[in-house]
Amino acid sequence: MSISSKPRALYLRIADKIRGEISDGTLTEGARLPTEAEIAQQWSTTRSTAVKGLGVLINEGLIVADRPRGYFVRTQRPMVYRPQGEFLRRPLSPEMDSFITQLNDEGREASQVIEVSIVQPNEHVRERLRLSDGQLVAVRRRVRYVDGQPYNTNDSYFPLELVQGSEIMDPKDIARGANVVLTELGYEQVRALDEIHVRMPTPEEVERLQLGPGTPVAVHAATGYTAAGRPVRTVINCLPGDRHVITFERSKPRLRSRLTIRPAREAELEAVTALWDQAATWLKHRGIDQWQYPAREARIAENIAAGECFLVVDEEVAVATITLDQVADSDFWTEKEASEPALYVHRMVVRRDVSGYELGSAMLDWASERAQAQGLEWLRLDAWKENGELRDYYASRGFEHVRTVEAHGRFSGALFQRAAGQVRRLGPDLVAPEANVSPDDTP
Repeated sequence: MSISSKPRALYLRIADKIRGEISDGTLTEGARLPTEAEIAQQWSTTRSTAVKGLGVLINEGLIVADRPRGYFVRTQRPMVYRPQGEFLRRPLSPEMDSFITQLNDEGREASQVIEVSIVQPNEHVRERLRLSDGQLVAVRRRVRYVDGQPYNTNDSYFPLELVQGSEIMDPKDIARGANVVLTELGYEQVRALDEIHVRMPTPEEVERLQLGPGTPVAVHAATGYTAAGRPVRTVINCLPGDRHVITFERSKPRLRSRLTIRPAREAELEAVTALWDQAATWLKHRGIDQWQYPAREARIAENIAAGECFLVVDEEVAVATITLDQVADSDFWTEKEASEPALYVHRMVVRRDVSGYELGSAMLDWASERAQAQGLEWLRLDAWKENGELRDYYASRGFEHVRTVEAHGRFSGALFQRAAGQVRRLGPDLVAPEANVSPDDTP
């Protein structure tokens, strides 16, 4: 078969030359191109041929037409899109949404518009969430803006029965993330199935994202599953090709084998109460009445000021808290018991997304050794009377059930104690900041 010697069309050669100048840096981002008339004169052709050549570059996304000013090399300042970011642990009470935080850290202005509605899912969403005909979903539809320009859309679909009445139904930022809310509701996502489709945008996407001609989009669909394999969330992200670089590295980080435990700081009152609130929400959804009242912030602040409230932190993100003092509660402990040297445990809480790593056991070991170092005899606590699983937990960690006390207006009163210095050696090592000398310690 012979190769045709027919010369390349002139409008394509015009496009080739300008494309080459953009590629080699002769024409930089934002540079103004010659006018249609100037190009026509340079190539001894008609203006319509010049327009046709420029149209090729517009469709390729290399230049933009800004009439009547002319044609300009498109400025491309892509944001890095990291699908793995949804599994990165963040504070429970951050100041801003993670998307806004990321862009602000890069010196760019970010914002978003959120709408929430209840809809019949389309076929693709229904299949991904394994829904029956007629089952409704809640959808959080977001348009995200960078430097005033719409950069991407992020539409999250949830089975309505799972999220009805939760924060997910409120069209506001959920700074700690919808994934954390799902965990609090009892539907922690431990893996995700990702699909990437690259195509030209639909008319709706063109309108929502104000896309110019020739701008392809990558559509990232991510479906999150619980440990039991139930799909609980499908997210559809529409990412214009000229505004994004997609970087993949997906895994849920394991809890490190060596963590820092330190006194909570005055400014970390909200971090402590956020742990409390998350635990209370989780207990409520399990039908347990423990801690169904607002966190007593004044008392927690007093404990922090006294150096009695501690945080376990993983790369400075609070993952657990425990409060220790030497004050025997007179409603529960007898005068004779109160006279015995003991350290008392209060408000021990572990974040739900790090449960299963025996962090509670590690805190009890740390407290037990702390009691022994202070010359005390016992490590004691009073547990919620109606929480049978919690009582069984302490019994399995070597605590002796002393008795259960009925005190007016008090819901705890299941008394437990363990000899100071007794440890089970479960969970990660907890070390004070000055002892934490292994920054390269791996999970």
